[in-house]
Amino acid sequence: MSLPMDYDVVIAGAGVIGASTAFHLARRGMRVAVIDATGPAAAASGASDGAVSVASKKPGVMARLATASLLYTRSLAQTGGPLHGIYSARPGYFFATDPAEELALDSLISKLSGLGGPVTVTADGNGNIGLAGLGPTVRRLVTLTGEGHMLGFEAVRAYLSAANIETIWPDRLMRWEADDAGITVETSKGHLRAGKMVAALGVSSAALFPDLPVLPRAGQLIVTDRAPGQPLPGALTAASYLIAKTAERRALPNPPVVIDPLVTGQFLIGSSREDHGDPSRVDFPTMRKLVARAVEVWPALGARQIIRTFAGIRAAVIDGMPIVGAVPQTPRLILATGFEGDGICLSAVMGREIAAMVAGEPVTDGLAADISALTPRRFEIGEARSA
Repeated sequence: MSLPMDYDVVIAGAGVIGASTAFHLARRGMRVAVIDATGPAAAASGASDGAVSVASKKPGVMARLATASLLYTRSLAQTGGPLHGIYSARPGYFFATDPAEELALDSLISKLSGLGGPVTVTADGNGNIGLAGLGPTVRRLVTLTGEGHMLGFEAVRAYLSAANIETIWPDRLMRWEADDAGITVETSKGHLRAGKMVAALGVSSAALFPDLPVLPRAGQLIVTDRAPGQPLPGALTAASYLIAKTAERRALPNPPVVIDPLVTGQFLIGSSREDHGDPSRVDFPTMRKLVARAVEVWPALGARQIIRTFAGIRAAVIDGMPIVGAVPQTPRLILATGFEGDGICLSAVMGREIAAMVAGEPVTDGLAADISALTPRRFEIGEARSA
């Protein structure tokens, strides 16, 4: 005898990927439960800079998916959409202070040209071209239009406000058992019965799926005090950030700093990539390097005070791409993890495509090959274990 269903889908993880998936499933009329051990946007989604950026993505699959997600995010931000008033367009700036970074800017321009999408180069030149206030060490600046920004916690809140979504936290996923009719999920507060489950667990994925090559990767972040006015209209990013995304993990001569102006009048300065994955480990030597380079390229920061430093944690995958798709041994369980700082940007399109997977429908035309590249089948995955 079949057990009664509490929900059509249970989603484990209330980050931006889990929340977007819940929204897209609920929009299909499905009954959805979202559980989280802490609460919404409690991990990487709440500590992100919020960039919806194609330029910062690794060429190939990630850049193409980011382009599709940017376009779809814009549609969700129209009047009446869940991201209206949350997503906004803003320019982006990439700078170089050495020859290696200048070559990276050449590669960036080539990548964007090959994509032929909404992100375009509007200025490319030496010194302060396109942006007053840069330091004298900046040899070249590339200005982009077409990208945007949205705060992760606001996007999560908006996605989860849809009808047919029940939110349950704090509640930790313990174990599950799938059968021919559905999946029984045991949590720290009881049992849930659903047709399928989506595990959007971020860095917690490794505890339940020990064979997944998901690594907790830390990043040092600095927040300044507030000041009236904001002369920097968009994020200012070192071209070494692009090198760090595409090259083997090696030391870079200049830190891949990002200077992000916040709507509060503050600046968020980041970010490193450290494999220790310890959120309590504030690395002051690394922070000093980031701050020193930030002040070098944007001297106005020298007048600001640092009011907070912390380490954020991203779920990284060894090949630089997230893991999305059904678990081979358990097709009722779909993984969605390992976005390593790309979750905000990809959340719109990935939530839509994961919802299609759950519903047993094909993914959107033109995305099939790129979505297939994210499959868990590219790794040897054994049986999951209980938490």
